[in-house]
Amino acid sequence: MRLIERGMVFFISGVMLMSCTKPGFERPSEETSNAVAVLNEDAVGADGDSDEVIIELDRLSQTPILSSDSAVSEEDGAEAINDYVWQQLSMATEYCDMGVLANRETAWEEAEYYFEKSLAILGDLDIDTEADSLSEEAVRYNRTLAEVVANYKTTLVSLGRLPSDVSPDVLIARFSEINHIKVDSSEFKRLESYAQEQVTYNIPLVFNDRVKECILFYQTVARDAFVRFMGRSTKYLPMIYKIFQEYGLPTDIAFLAIVESGYNPHAYSWARAMGMWQFIASTGRMYDMERTWWYDERKDPVKSTHAAARFLKDLYNEFGSWELALAAYNGGPQRIRNETKKQKTNDFWKLKLKKETMGYIPFFMAATMISKDPARFGFTDVIYEPEWAYDEVRIEKSVDLKTVAHGLGCSLSSLQEINPELLRTSTPPNLKHYNLRIPKGSKEVFWTIYEELPIAKQTNYSQHKVRKGETVASIAKKYGVSEYAILEANRLSRRTKLSIGKSLIIPGPSEKEYASKNDRSYDSDGDVYIVRKGDTVSDIAKSFGTTAAEIRLLNSLGRQSKIVVGQRLKIRPSGSGSKASTGTKKSGSNTYVVRNGDTLWDIARKFGLTLNNLLQMNNLNTRSRIYPGQKLLISAIDSNNDKPIYAKDADYQQFGKHSNQSRLLTF
Repeated sequence: MRLIERGMVFFISGVMLMSCTKPGFERPSEETSNAVAVLNEDAVGADGDSDEVIIELDRLSQTPILSSDSAVSEEDGAEAINDYVWQQLSMATEYCDMGVLANRETAWEEAEYYFEKSLAILGDLDIDTEADSLSEEAVRYNRTLAEVVANYKTTLVSLGRLPSDVSPDVLIARFSEINHIKVDSSEFKRLESYAQEQVTYNIPLVFNDRVKECILFYQTVARDAFVRFMGRSTKYLPMIYKIFQEYGLPTDIAFLAIVESGYNPHAYSWARAMGMWQFIASTGRMYDMERTWWYDERKDPVKSTHAAARFLKDLYNEFGSWELALAAYNGGPQRIRNETKKQKTNDFWKLKLKKETMGYIPFFMAATMISKDPARFGFTDVIYEPEWAYDEVRIEKSVDLKTVAHGLGCSLSSLQEINPELLRTSTPPNLKHYNLRIPKGSKEVFWTIYEELPIAKQTNYSQHKVRKGETVASIAKKYGVSEYAILEANRLSRRTKLSIGKSLIIPGPSEKEYASKNDRSYDSDGDVYIVRKGDTVSDIAKSFGTTAAEIRLLNSLGRQSKIVVGQRLKIRPSGSGSKASTGTKKSGSNTYVVRNGDTLWDIARKFGLTLNNLLQMNNLNTRSRIYPGQKLLISAIDSNNDKPIYAKDADYQQFGKHSNQSRLLTF
């Protein structure tokens, strides 16, 4: 991996990995951890894989580079935003930090959980990181993603067995770091004999040592994940077969999706690839898949399968073999062109490519062989999902999905499941027509309620007419949302010039709601203030007789850091007892009963604590496991001075030492 800083170049050979016997983990340096990953477009395939990741740092200060209309005022007035993008970015960063901490404590499963959570959040955001001028959101996004990737690789080396919900690209990355897979010769002679007898493949397959190792990997380390992927395959395979036949492709290529995404429309890789067929944004656009603030067609199983079929057919027509076509799909066609010319061979098995691509083709072949007859390879416990079924209606107005679900008598989640491309809880308001999927057999009911369905008027967007002198930046500041959200919602680029009178969709609170911050009272809970819509750091500071600089210092906020609704801000050092605090006094001990799915980090965040404080109160560490019904000490309050009193030895005995034993992992 090559790290590039403006004016100087660092070379890092390979990836910093740790031994399981000496797992001391060091957090990457500030320059590395805050790096912004920029992929070489020419070397990127559909799924964005790149042999060399170039990470560009924004200067030693790590200050984001803003566009000309994004300059930050000298006045310290950073506003609290009810902006989904920034809230989610903050959560993704916090999950990443927890993964790093878990790595330090050698809690590998916990680290895997946190990194996967962070990746899932980043995938849902899908911020444009390919623009010539990166937005603040894109800079923050890239920094978080780069840190997740760098630290997750350390976790993968130390994990023994991969969980069932692991990302497919993580599965391949884990395999590429294993150098000790042993093949049982007698068992594989039996399997090889069977594989050679199998005549139902409609694509050339081989059964060499590399394919054997992948089969063994699927049968052992990645068994849980592979079982889940196969179970989901039957949901989409009939649709994939039909589309591939339309394009004249071998139907066995359908099993490529098990390697790409595990047949998951929401799959997201750390190469910024999205959907069942793992397209990066630029390749998706080449094959007519749009991405807006409202929807992402890469997540639509049907549209993305059509795009994948066209792309695969183009690659096969160019390279003349499925091995090279699939290698180009994974690593990028330009790289395969260059390497076949440089190495003077068109035989994939003789080429020397990056590890991920070298393993990609054997993985596909192994997945195809197993999927054609799972029981023969020892997979007898697969629970297969029913075929994906739905009706489709063509609508001419934006409708709220919650309202539609209520009218059809189904759940919102079931409606969203068959419309995975929709990123919001309504259909796009700026399209004349939209094809909405509804549960199978509900078309007649839908048309009886359609005329009565109101045009979606969600609280999360409003209309704004552009006035003279306004820019995207000034409008975003007025409404308390990000520029990115406005650009995406209106399908604009940063180069677009706004015309007076143009109507813009504004995601977030309306101007009237945003203006309601005037004449408000500011109350705190002890030394902590909970941010509300429309707040600014300056206003909060003035209300509590302190300075914006002091609040930023207490909360480790930079000059350009955003504050978000619901965020807990320290307004003075703990225990200062200022009279400005008007929080309600409490007394006694506060405890929390653990629920199924809780994590220590989630509980700490819920109560505005740091993880270290929560751990110290309960005599726990990051390797501790919690279980449903367990009581955790949150804090004790001294009713005389409203100061938090952290747990004493007696509290540890009640809530910590005994509960430290026999914990179950509840992730």
